[in-house]
Amino acid sequence: MAVAGGDLTVMLNGATVPLHEAFEVRAGDTVSVSAFYKGQRAYLAVRGGLDVPDYMGSKSTFILGRFGGHAGRALAAGDVLHIGDSVDDEWTMRKLPEAAVPEISSHWKIGVMYGPHGAPDFFTEKDIDTFLAHKWEVHFNSSRTGVRLIGPKPEWARTDGGEAGLHPSNIHDNAYAIGAIDFTGDMPVILGPDGPSLGGFVCPVTVVGAELWKVGQLKPGIQFSLFP
Repeated sequence: MAVAGGDLTVMLNGATVPLHEAFEVRAGDTVSVSAFYKGQRAYLAVRGGLDVPDYMGSKSTFILGRFGGHAGRALAAGDVLHIGDSVDDEWTMRKLPEAAVPEISSHWKIGVMYGPHGAPDFFTEKDIDTFLAHKWEVHFNSSRTGVRLIGPKPEWARTDGGEAGLHPSNIHDNAYAIGAIDFTGDMPVILGPDGPSLGGFVCPVTVVGAELWKVGQLKPGIQFSLFP
């Protein structure tokens, strides 16, 4: 197996093993992990994969929808996960190349694309400038559904949403991209992989695909900045 992602300590039977590198585990061994020094999530890879049913082509669990993975829920004490027998004998990489190891930070800078909803129709130019210049704080109530952000309220370029609603953030339902930052009222939220696929709030910017992994490492209470 191998562990990657956030900065933490992984131990096999009490001895530290490196991140981003495969190590052998035998029956009766114990693998343990520490709290995170930096980052928020780690990822465990097991040779052969986990023996759980495929749902829509994936073994992932969507907890809000209660489907996929192991019983469609979060793991609980006493659960047993079985290892699959699908092994590629030609796979020889045992260590992630140094150039591919991500740098885990406490001061993230995340790249975004402007749009789909910006100035002057929804926001003022000052709103957009402030939004991109501000260091946002990650709200404690954040998850794979969405990462809530604490920061300045927009001035808004309009007084309400017209037919779409009373608040100027309201628009008629439209499709959301994963990584879109929508304003639910005056609070921006980075929409995650378990977030809604459509809704009625404006999105001034969208996190670019190559930067989405950083969103998974945002820890409540830290500050980060955006750059176009």
